[in-house]
Amino acid sequence: MSDVDVTACAWIDNCAISYTICGDEVEFRVGGDLDGFCLTTTETGLETLVAKSTAALNALRAEHSDG
Repeated sequence: MSDVDVTACAWIDNCAISYTICGDEVEFRVGGDLDGFCLTTTETGLETLVAKSTAALNALRAEHSDG
C-alpha cells in the first residue's frame, strides 16, 4: 500500500498557486477558494514532486523544441 489517500485528476493552466507551511507539511492551494483544490505534502513528498515536475517540464520542452 502506498501513502496516497485520495486519487484525483486536475487540469492546471494559468491559475493562482499558493502555499502554507503547516508544521512538517506544506499545503498548496491551486486555484481559487470556490474552484480550486489543496495538495498537502511532506518534505519527502515535495522533493519527489519537484524532481518529477522538473523532469516532466524538461521532457515537454524537449519534445516541442525546434532544435
